Amino acid sequence: MIKFFRKIRLKSLTENKFGKYLTYATGEIILVVIGILIALQINNWNEDQKLEAKTQNYYEQLLVDLDKDTAFIQQIISKFESQRKAYNSYLNKFETSQLSLESIYEELLSLNTESYALSFNTSTIESLQNSGEIVLIPPQLRNKLLDLKRLQQKITLDESLDNRAKTGVTERLSMLMGTSNFSKRLENQEILKKILNMENNTSGIILGLEAVQNWMDFSERKSIQQLKILLEEIKRVKELIQKEQKQYD
Repeated sequence: MIKFFRKIRLKSLTENKFGKYLTYATGEIILVVIGILIALQINNWNEDQKLEAKTQNYYEQLLVDLDKDTAFIQQIISKFESQRKAYNSYLNKFETSQLSLESIYEELLSLNTESYALSFNTSTIESLQNSGEIVLIPPQLRNKLLDLKRLQQKITLDESLDNRAKTGVTERLSMLMGTSNFSKRLENQEILKKILNMENNTSGIILGLEAVQNWMDFSERKSIQQLKILLEEIKRVKELIQKEQKQYD
């Protein structure tokens, strides 16, 4: 088309038809401009498609992270609730029965004292933040993701501080009882058993175990409540992500 206009323009020039020359020259310029605009539009469309594909990939990664977090949270809640049930059973026996010192000691030893470190999958949201590509995410979803990350960090910090406090009590307790099965191992060591005279430590051990369990009860009840709130927030964020995915489809 441009060659066609150029031939006519050159012919007009040789025939001294300047008006016609200018008309076709203008048409040629307009065609060039239109061609450039179309090329830019196509390039912009291609770039938009690339950004949209990258955004959708982030959505998939976020959903994977959130699904992993959901499974982990449900597992931890189940463990904590099971441990609270065992502790409540002990309290019920304590309140309704006459327990000997030895039975109280055994009951407390049977309760779990293990700590659980809480951690969540935040690699995708951190990658978005560090790369600056967080702007690819719509504002409402972006704010929800950042709020979710802050809640995860708060729960992780709370649990870490609680575990540290419980560990302090446990360390002092270990100086009185050694390991949890140490007293049983001493049954065949009469001389060592007599020297250590651990029977005199029983009251202190019971008080220590009570302190550990009381601290765990407070900590895990709080964590269960927080984790259930976190599950609800994860559900809302997933719904927003899935809504964005449907719009792309």
